[in-house]
Amino acid sequence: MRIIFTQNIGEEVRDLFLTTAFVLPPKVKSDLSEALKTEPSPLGRSILERLLINSDLSAKNFLPLCQDTGLAQVRLEIGQEVVLAGPPLGEAVEEGVKAAYNFAYLRKSSCWPLSRLNLGDNTPVSLETVITPGDKMVIRALAKGGGCDNRGFFASLSPTAGREAIIKTVVEAIAQAGPDACPPYYAGVAVGGSFESTPRLSRLALMEILDETESTEAEKLLAEEIFEAVNASGVGPMGLGGRTTLLGLRIKIYPTHLASLPLAINLCCHSFRCGRVEL
Repeated sequence: MRIIFTQNIGEEVRDLFLTTAFVLPPKVKSDLSEALKTEPSPLGRSILERLLINSDLSAKNFLPLCQDTGLAQVRLEIGQEVVLAGPPLGEAVEEGVKAAYNFAYLRKSSCWPLSRLNLGDNTPVSLETVITPGDKMVIRALAKGGGCDNRGFFASLSPTAGREAIIKTVVEAIAQAGPDACPPYYAGVAVGGSFESTPRLSRLALMEILDETESTEAEKLLAEEIFEAVNASGVGPMGLGGRTTLLGLRIKIYPTHLASLPLAINLCCHSFRCGRVEL
């Protein structure tokens, strides 16, 4: 048994959102640099160069990577031997988000859907908790901009659709997103699961890209095929043509009902504001 205080969890959440708002993860900078070497479009190369310059200026001057500082999404993987102490867990997480957005004067974008009245603190948080083995806790934080979230995709394919239909659907969905969510993109894709679980699996796939968590052989092969097909679609940086439409892609394949074939895509732009910490 191990005690973790929820106040500490809130502080870690705050720090994750503060860091990711201003500092591009090393893997993302590396992916942009590698894409710059192979991008055939002069305009595309110019855009990639500017994205790298922007990331340096952002970190140096404590300026957000993007004016849309996103809605807060948090996933907590809680070991079954962990005992939580302190204020309610959800309350601690939300306090952490409020503290980050208030301290750094990040844009607060949460509003009521009909009146469009801004709530003023960028909550509520999209919070998911999962029980895992052991006595550790993993906190994952993701700030999703409106453009990326608007271009998320879900489809219930025919259960006999097969591999080619899956690839075609993903390529078409990302091509249709075009410039709307500011490519080059990262994408988490889930195949299988249920109407409720498949979008969550696609978000986990997206979050795990920066971990470089091991995939199954089937997931790797399908991801490689889709990655190449999307980058051959010609969308390119900022949707202005070129090869670099995707910087990274991760797929999760999960069992599903024999009458179903759900598929979900979770997109994030080049300002991949995602972080992870283990307690």
